[in-house]
Amino acid sequence: MVFLLLVTAVMIPAATAADQGVSAVTAASRLIQQKQEAVNRKDRAAFLAVLNPADPIYIKEQSRWFEDAVRWIEPGSYRLRLISAIPAGEHQLRAWVEQSYCKDGSRHRVRFPLLLQETETGLKDSDYPFYHLTHDDVLVRFTDESQREQAVIIQEAAIKALAEFRRQLGWKPEGRVEIKIYREPEVFRHSVKLSLPRWAGGWFESGQSIKLVGADSYPDRRLLSSTVIHELTHRMVSEQSGDNAAYWLQEGAAEYYQSHLVPGLRQKRERESNRPRWTLRQLEGIDLESLPSDDAADYYRQCEQLFRFMRERFGQTTMQRLWISLELYPTIDRDGADKLKILNKRTREALKKVTGYRLEQLEREWLDWMKKEKSD
Repeated sequence: MVFLLLVTAVMIPAATAADQGVSAVTAASRLIQQKQEAVNRKDRAAFLAVLNPADPIYIKEQSRWFEDAVRWIEPGSYRLRLISAIPAGEHQLRAWVEQSYCKDGSRHRVRFPLLLQETETGLKDSDYPFYHLTHDDVLVRFTDESQREQAVIIQEAAIKALAEFRRQLGWKPEGRVEIKIYREPEVFRHSVKLSLPRWAGGWFESGQSIKLVGADSYPDRRLLSSTVIHELTHRMVSEQSGDNAAYWLQEGAAEYYQSHLVPGLRQKRERESNRPRWTLRQLEGIDLESLPSDDAADYYRQCEQLFRFMRERFGQTTMQRLWISLELYPTIDRDGADKLKILNKRTREALKKVTGYRLEQLEREWLDWMKKEKSD
């Protein structure tokens, strides 16, 4: 009798644990299926319902991802398959998934892990199971332990840049800066949006984290640091302008400060033509994300030239007044390409109000400045 009771006492918890394991995998499979169906039905509310409500940044990122996905992929072609799921901590599962979709007749696939967290409303998608490097002002998340050294470099660069932004421009970010580093370029691209060009190595959008491709993409420590500052500048301009600066102005500021903000990171400029590739009106209409890599490099270079001229011509104080003037407009919570014309119009109006210059006058003086700079 005693022997039978002991066997029963040992076996019951084991059986219960097994049942719980089956239940957890079933819940994970159901969650993955719900996310797939929401994309194929273009049901935004159902898609957001599978996300962890405790992570507003991830919700913002996935919201923009969803909006892009339902326009970019072939209708009904999205697949999200659960490969495996194992316990990852208290009330957590680490799931491996395969994500795929069809575009232009081809199916594109990528595999990556997801952290699934048990919440009051059930199991929820809680982003990639990142490693963490914490600081009061900067939180760095990275996908692979081998990236820890890069994470330290990135965190140090961000801390120095924040100190310089505060000293030179009086800007302090609204809340802690969050940076995510992805080892695999394709996982990075899929985490931002499916339409992102393959040449992209960094990303920031209002309300989101800064995202970077790590691994072997940045063998030069200075290049890695300047890339972080580029994306951090986007956050600075976004917050100071109410996210209302035109694309060319955003990219011009980011290119300028990544080389001029922190001492020791100044990069040698390539030889520049005294005649830009595009007029300012043409520059306004360009969708950067649709450009091939060589054209994108020309776009970045021309935007930096223009911003450098504006800063030298008007001074940093006037540039900050330009941000403040733009902040008076209401913020538009849409993808950059969807509000391109509106932001161009607002930037032209703010430029005229703050400097007295119309776009045509700005262009004439910029061309004269470029000729003079080359002759010097």
